[in-house]
Amino acid sequence: MLELARAARSPVAQEGQPLPDALLINPAWPGRVSLLGARHNRPWPPLDLLNCAALLRRQGLSVELMDLRARPRPWAEVQARARSAGLVILTSSPLDRWQCPNLELEHFLALARGIQHPRLFVSGAHGTLLPQRVLEGSGAAGLVLGEPEPAMAGLAMGLPLAQVPGLAFLEAGRLAFGPPRQAQDLASLPLPALDLAPPEHYYYEPLGGRLALLESSRGCLKACAFCLKAMYGPGLRHKSAAQVLEEARQATALGARSVYFMDLDFAARPGLALEICQGLGQAKLGLAWCCQARADNLGPELLTAMASSGCRLIHLGVESAAPELLGAVGKGQGLEQVARVAAQAREMGIALACFFLFGLPGETATQRRGAAALGVRLGASFCSFHRVTVYPGTPLHAAGAADVFASPGAAPPRGQVEADLRRAYLSFYLDPRTLLRLGRRVGAGGLWQGLGLLKGFLRPGR
Repeated sequence: MLELARAARSPVAQEGQPLPDALLINPAWPGRVSLLGARHNRPWPPLDLLNCAALLRRQGLSVELMDLRARPRPWAEVQARARSAGLVILTSSPLDRWQCPNLELEHFLALARGIQHPRLFVSGAHGTLLPQRVLEGSGAAGLVLGEPEPAMAGLAMGLPLAQVPGLAFLEAGRLAFGPPRQAQDLASLPLPALDLAPPEHYYYEPLGGRLALLESSRGCLKACAFCLKAMYGPGLRHKSAAQVLEEARQATALGARSVYFMDLDFAARPGLALEICQGLGQAKLGLAWCCQARADNLGPELLTAMASSGCRLIHLGVESAAPELLGAVGKGQGLEQVARVAAQAREMGIALACFFLFGLPGETATQRRGAAALGVRLGASFCSFHRVTVYPGTPLHAAGAADVFASPGAAPPRGQVEADLRRAYLSFYLDPRTLLRLGRRVGAGGLWQGLGLLKGFLRPGR
């Protein structure tokens, strides 16, 4: 097995560095905030790659991670390290980008072509949605469809491509596939290789530095028309509370002081979420943490447990200030529920980050302009406003819809929606109530940092 993994190696390696059997790469994307789609390119740990690393180690391989979002390296160094590895896996969208991948696809394809390795495999949302385009453009030997973990054993053993579950590849220019993959059983995963992503290299402004990413569940049972779930597959799977707590202990031992639970909905199983919160409180790990959750799953008992166990921030997908639009896109959550949760969370000292989508079908400029005012009324500390991206495979996507993944040189869209986005950011973040709330919560330094984030969204690509 190790011989197969090492077979493609060049003898060239940088002096003093061991040769890895497998190299996992999380590439950087241009700009602090991407020019296209306004994705904030934060340095967050690529948790899915850390899961893959743990599975490859289970197969006996040595693994190196190059996370170029957190620790930029000269591209020549990346190429040299890739040449010295027997297996290279390059992701276009780590776990925190499964729902909202960057739109600059050609940037990723150019990076992949530059690696030129006979056992280069790519993973991520782009290849899952557009396998032939990504395979042809990247020069990769194959790509992993959907969540990457089920393919790791086959890749580690050097199985023929047609025998690797969930793999797509080209045969004589035509798409071919390995066996269908089974959805990853999260309970069977080993502890993620968190040591490959030291917490001191990661941060999230509302929580601070020394950040780790964890997940307690994967998937979602709801059917929002705009939501990209191609990476997750159907259904909802979860870990046990004991498993999550052990991962939190490992992260703390490695120096983490904050955690983001990257579930689509941390409260999707309220009983499990409550058990995790109680365990965190009893363990007294001293972690400040945040999550994303739906308001209709957050009750007073769970919110109380979240606050007492260190939850400092909840991401709420509000999506629109217009109830009729929420019904049209299948959100299944009322604004009265959001208001109730917002009031209860504030009473318990939990901050809110509210997310809104602009450009939903049938939306009017008046409806868009109500979003910032609603964010202020909800008492949110942070609001994010984005143009809805109509990804292939989502219910919003229709035949003949525009290609959302940009060709080289594409300019960001300009128009009334973009003008309203800019107005919403300015209206919310320059409102005296928001400034006062941010100042009280994060202090002068954090307030300045928050205004820096605002500048990034108003002037993307910087």
